[in-house]
Amino acid sequence: RPETVLATVTSLEDQTLSGFEMIVLDQSTEESPELRDYKSASFSYRYRHIDEQGLPNARNVAAILASGVILVFMDDDVKPNGDLVQHYSDLLNDPNGPLWLVGGRIHEKGSVIFREGEGFSGGKITAYGKTLKNFETDDEGECQWVTGGNFAVLRSRFVQVGGFDTNFIGNAMLEDADFSFRIRAAGGRVIYSPLPSLEHLRVATGGTRRFPRDRSMYFRSHNTVYFFRKHMSLWLLPLVFFYLNAVALKNLLNREHSPLAFIYTWLGYIRGFFTPRAKGSALPAE
Repeated sequence: RPETVLATVTSLEDQTLSGFEMIVLDQSTEESPELRDYKSASFSYRYRHIDEQGLPNARNVAAILASGVILVFMDDDVKPNGDLVQHYSDLLNDPNGPLWLVGGRIHEKGSVIFREGEGFSGGKITAYGKTLKNFETDDEGECQWVTGGNFAVLRSRFVQVGGFDTNFIGNAMLEDADFSFRIRAAGGRVIYSPLPSLEHLRVATGGTRRFPRDRSMYFRSHNTVYFFRKHMSLWLLPLVFFYLNAVALKNLLNREHSPLAFIYTWLGYIRGFFTPRAKGSALPAE
């Protein structure tokens, strides 16, 4: 989505903090001349095109290319507030501090997807696999996980935990939760802060939404089972199975899925059982 990415990159020209590094990691079939040749007077701009597709891998490649102490990740279809980079810099200004990972506010017009619950900040996961999000609240607080569309992490800690697990396939659902859980398991704090804020445009096509809706249930089911094997009790997996099938049924009744979605759900569930757990770092060589 080169036009969308170009608009996002251009929007960063007006940040109150300048001189940062901006990296665009392009997984499209062909290079984008507009993105490749972009020039900025406000920040250092780098463009890299790779052949391998997959969101976790792209994050890892970009992190290794980066030279900064703090890594800020955002979706390609966003409008960041002008002080987003400054806020992340302020929040993570101590590389030896206990705060390793911060997720920011995400607003999406006409949607409640980022405010699915009350009484907590950031993200949490239920015993049956539903991801609950409250990334529009004014209340800063520690949380289980932060969403991948707007977060920052100390580069040293990113490397320490081995980056993102590339076994989260397709739409990569739960790759951000897995990363947050591993940060916490390594001794770091994970918080939500409303200060680094952006608007998510949710462009209808491309990105992680390039897959058919029915097939998306395969990735969701696989990634959920794989996540539960890593971080939750295996005894909860029957609840996960019923929940995933309930999602497929709900979307079928809403005419968002066909009956084929159930087949993808079952296949993904089985595949998630047998995907070998990642061992060691997933980061490419520097």
